[in-house]
Amino acid sequence: MVTAMVASLFIVVPVQAMTMTPTSAGSLLADPEDGAMATSRLRVPAPFRWTRTEQSQCEAPLMPGTQMYLTPLGSSMVGGQWGAWQLTDDPSAPTTGSWRLNFMSKDWQTIRISSSSGNLSSTVKPTTIDELRGTYQWLPEDPGVLGLSSWSFVEDLLAPSVALHYANLNYSVAQDPNSFPPTFTGSPSLAASSALAPAEWQYWSVADCKDVLMAVFAIEVTNGTKPGRSMIYNAYGQKASEVVPDALMARYSFVDVNQRLLATAEAPTLGSNLPLSDVPKRPNLGNILPYSISFEQGGYDFSSDLLKKEFRWILSAAVQARALQDANYGFTPLFIRDNYFLLAVAVALALILALVMGTIFAGSLRTAGRIFFHRDKTPGSPPLFARDFP
Repeated sequence: MVTAMVASLFIVVPVQAMTMTPTSAGSLLADPEDGAMATSRLRVPAPFRWTRTEQSQCEAPLMPGTQMYLTPLGSSMVGGQWGAWQLTDDPSAPTTGSWRLNFMSKDWQTIRISSSSGNLSSTVKPTTIDELRGTYQWLPEDPGVLGLSSWSFVEDLLAPSVALHYANLNYSVAQDPNSFPPTFTGSPSLAASSALAPAEWQYWSVADCKDVLMAVFAIEVTNGTKPGRSMIYNAYGQKASEVVPDALMARYSFVDVNQRLLATAEAPTLGSNLPLSDVPKRPNLGNILPYSISFEQGGYDFSSDLLKKEFRWILSAAVQARALQDANYGFTPLFIRDNYFLLAVAVALALILALVMGTIFAGSLRTAGRIFFHRDKTPGSPPLFARDFP
């Protein structure tokens, strides 16, 4: 008699990534509890201040709608890159704010943001912690990866991205020789190249038109290949918002310290639900992705200053900095990369200008000679200027 043995098969598989998003309209992510107890746990969000003197000197970009469109409009080797913040996705729509990069300047990465009147409102430029400390005496309050314990909830919001990373790894199946019945286990190949690498951060200073520090962005460098985290600090180093990326799509959720949703941004527009790799890019626009951003309603207890109309532009600026950092990764303008090329162009233009001016000057001399020194063909006729006229 043959005895059949049935082996048990155990395979460890990754849990499917779940979508976890903060709630909107000022509601909390935490389990519902007594209102008084929940309110007592709320923290005061990082403040933003703009004095009347600063407002009179620097006109902030207008963010009149609860939804805005960040539209790239052009890119060229000489003109740089430029775009507009608009109320609709029509490129010809009225502009409430605009931005520009100057490829002819050494600080070509500096984003110059202007108001609807065309006046400079703010500059957003890449920087380092040392430069921020030396120029503005600025240091972040949270030197760690996830920061203070008050922001520990961000780890849960980032779980889908972590799960997706390990779900895409190659899995190997092995048998445990000491188990009975035989047990098979599937595990991911955790080579050094497959492990989650430490995040690389690029800091951006946000100053008004008088170079007064307004905010600081910390944007994860992802080479534009995947959505990345961002953080927004105020001028005192306090974290005001954590920008949580979607695992696949170019969708970003801005949350405050009380786990409340401040805004949502997505490329190419909200609700498109396109993976980042599938979002079309246009070389004539510098491969800069268009974004739309939707702001939540503020005005409730312990609401963030970033929901006020005079500070909404900071959220838009953070999205714009992300779009430009992704599009221009590894790129350097030709005139900045090759100074000799810029010198050669300048010399060539100078020579062309000198040739044109010389030609004009020589033509003027010939014309003057014909007027004042013209002689008739009659022998002995004096020059025109020596004749007597009635």
